[in-house]
Amino acid sequence: MRSVCIVLALVACLGQSRRVQNSAGQSAARDWELKNFALHQEGELNDAELGMANLKMGMHDPALMSDVAKALRSSEGLAEVVKMLANPSFQVEAKGLADQMRKGGVMASFLAPQFYAQFASAKQQALANTLLASHPTSSRPSTRAAASGRASAKMSGIDELIEFAENTPGPVQYWDPLKLSEQEFWGDSNDATIGFLRHAEIKHGRVAMAGFVGYCLHENGIRWPFPLSTTLPDYSSFEGLSAPAVWDATPVAARLQIILVIGFFEFWGEWEGALAANGMTHHMRGGKPGQYPDFTFAPLPLFDPFGFTDDLSEEEKAKKRIREVQNGRLAMIGLFSLISEARVPGAVPALAGLVKPYDGEVMGPFSAADAGVLPGVGTMVEGIKPLFPWLQ
Repeated sequence: MRSVCIVLALVACLGQSRRVQNSAGQSAARDWELKNFALHQEGELNDAELGMANLKMGMHDPALMSDVAKALRSSEGLAEVVKMLANPSFQVEAKGLADQMRKGGVMASFLAPQFYAQFASAKQQALANTLLASHPTSSRPSTRAAASGRASAKMSGIDELIEFAENTPGPVQYWDPLKLSEQEFWGDSNDATIGFLRHAEIKHGRVAMAGFVGYCLHENGIRWPFPLSTTLPDYSSFEGLSAPAVWDATPVAARLQIILVIGFFEFWGEWEGALAANGMTHHMRGGKPGQYPDFTFAPLPLFDPFGFTDDLSEEEKAKKRIREVQNGRLAMIGLFSLISEARVPGAVPALAGLVKPYDGEVMGPFSAADAGVLPGVGTMVEGIKPLFPWLQ
């Protein structure tokens, strides 16, 4: 019965789209209708897929659903639905779409009440709550589960992402202007892509928090109380340098060691063997974004070796995870504001005169000064100059 209702709904939405295009032209169509119709004309969507794409957007567009209902009450609208249902080509397309939707054992996630409840206005929230209450088996997962990255088995990656965003405090909830969450990187699934993006954001946020604090410490003259190495007994060679210039002034051997250690951390965090030993699953295969396996050869765990978080409830842990994401986002903005002001003085007026200038290449681990020490660096430096005019 559910499948029949879905087919009728997508056929009705398809018929409504055609009526809008044929009667009033593009000026009467919504932006997303125009995009879907353009994909249909280019052969990217067949009739059944066009109807489903319109149905997905119509679930949170009361005006469209009202127009569809009016059309179905007319003899002309009903005749169009019957005609499409009787079309053998459409029947094949609809069956293929239904099989694709059932492939994962569930129907389209946006057909569940929790999907369009996300987009309900304050006036519509009472209706959304009623729908959710009448469908307890498909109710929205708790804030705790969403924030900790454990979504319901029936939720896709995009639904989990939206759920997490809506439970994150702040003026901006779900916002994806580049539509990255709709992509399929490297030919993998959309869920795997979203897992990659979420993990990357958390990881970069952690690095940015450490980088921001380190940048501020250096700019304020705060140093370690012990020598860096046998060749650097003090910090005299770093005096007067901006934080990015400290990297350039660090010996090549030390920089190579840092890069190798970071490379090892990257390998360990992606290695299925290390993840399995800690009872984890890769973040692109359903695992929790931001997780990192312990070193099996270390006497203490990497995260919280002294057990400070052992007594925290799951709700408290979920709140801390949200705070980590928020602080990481702020740190990424803060770190790049410091780097931008150093590279282009005056770029960040609030930091004018507070950050030492830097005229090197922030994103380059090696410079022309290293060309005589490391093979390939000279070729690399010369190769990127055409791409970055300011290096010439």
